[in-house]
Amino acid sequence: MMLLRMFLTQTKMHFLWYFRRDGEMMFWTLAMPVFFLVLFSFAFSDGANSRSSTFLVPGIIGAQVLSSGFWGVGVMLATFREKHLLRRVYITPMPAWVFFASLVVYRVALLAAQAIILITVGALLFHVRIIGNPFEILAILLLGTATFVSLGTIIGALARTTESANNIASILTVPLAFLSDAYVPIDRFPHAVSATLRLLPSTQFIETFRGVSVYGEPLGQFAVWIGVLVLWTIAGTLISARTFRWV
Repeated sequence: MMLLRMFLTQTKMHFLWYFRRDGEMMFWTLAMPVFFLVLFSFAFSDGANSRSSTFLVPGIIGAQVLSSGFWGVGVMLATFREKHLLRRVYITPMPAWVFFASLVVYRVALLAAQAIILITVGALLFHVRIIGNPFEILAILLLGTATFVSLGTIIGALARTTESANNIASILTVPLAFLSDAYVPIDRFPHAVSATLRLLPSTQFIETFRGVSVYGEPLGQFAVWIGVLVLWTIAGTLISARTFRWV
């Protein structure tokens, strides 16, 4: 019961910190994915019913998962350390895993809000339909979030300042978003290039999420990629545990 109370309190603190630090950023966090959906849908298609929107909705949601891990977690942890907030957490009786579990739940809640808004706009404006099994969609979203939160934690562990964490997150997030089948189909690249890009965990997550959510493919069809994402999650968690500094 005590651990649950700690978990709920810490999760609440993550949201409060986010709003107090930059409440305006919350608006842009929710609005920018919609802007990209509308922009690219009209840029890549001849009409509102084009398949481009069906491709883009899960792709943009996947890109937000990447951003959530690298920027939302990595930069946030570096900022907490720079402001000596991690030191305060460290000296409390709260176990470290409770702190990180609350961080994951906080990011999942924001991602859920982004996904709901994107799916709603996609359905109303571009007739995008989510036909996959809801539990399988949720499962791959949670796995993707866990994967990139664990990798983002490495950024938070190694970056000495918020500025350096921002730079690392930018270098990783922007290229991966455009090279991982989120906005531009990687099949348009030469075969050797697209085959290489499919080795990226970001591509494997986004293509699995798209296949399950909008094409209704069974999750088991992506068993190999799911196994690889689990390995990435384990590796990221182990490296983070070895390198993370509270002060």
